[in-house]
Amino acid sequence: MSRRCLHVSRHPRTLWSFMDRGNSAYGYAECYSQPEPPELKQVRLSAIAADPAESQKMISPLQGAFLSGFVRAQRPKSVLELGCYVGYSALWLAHGLRDTASSTKPHVWTCERDAAVARTAVENITTAGYKHAISVLNQPAEAVLEAWNRKVDMVFIDANKSAYRQYYDMILDRELLSEHGQIIVDNVLFHGKVHSKPRSRIATKIHEFNQYVANDPRTTQVILPVFDGLMIASRA
Repeated sequence: MSRRCLHVSRHPRTLWSFMDRGNSAYGYAECYSQPEPPELKQVRLSAIAADPAESQKMISPLQGAFLSGFVRAQRPKSVLELGCYVGYSALWLAHGLRDTASSTKPHVWTCERDAAVARTAVENITTAGYKHAISVLNQPAEAVLEAWNRKVDMVFIDANKSAYRQYYDMILDRELLSEHGQIIVDNVLFHGKVHSKPRSRIATKIHEFNQYVANDPRTTQVILPVFDGLMIASRA
């Protein structure tokens, strides 16, 4: 039986030419990965229709499937996402948690500084049926981290790229990450621009962040050259 492919990525290119969206390798990967749930697909398509340019902030369905599978494998009880936009990535994270067996129901907290966008995220999460599993905080990421007062098992950083080091240090300096917790950071290869010169201001900031983490004895880390670059850091 042939598999029906539900994924239609917003992003036309990846970092590597053999994985370009128009190439059969990327389509093959989408086709034989976890399919995009219909309720999540509706959120993505609505965001694209509302603002095609801004919608590029969203992760791709294939990256969502990866995050969902990663969360399902790690089984965190608490996930904090820095950078919500319309709630699409938070929905994928919660989707991965949906069958986690635990005496404490796993939960995703996500933050969005723009009030109107945060309201849209709440609407999307409610309509998708995940209101019980996701809380949207209408605050900047740094304010959320400053006020956070409990351990968290996983942090997904996808907010202000220039502030990545600030977020990372706040998480570790305030000892917010649980003993076996992980920090996942998106866009650490920034369209393939961090390893070439001249770098843009944002690419330079991300390059400096990557160097900083690599030299930080508090964590061990790996950068995966997938999507727009994913870093996974754990406590050393």
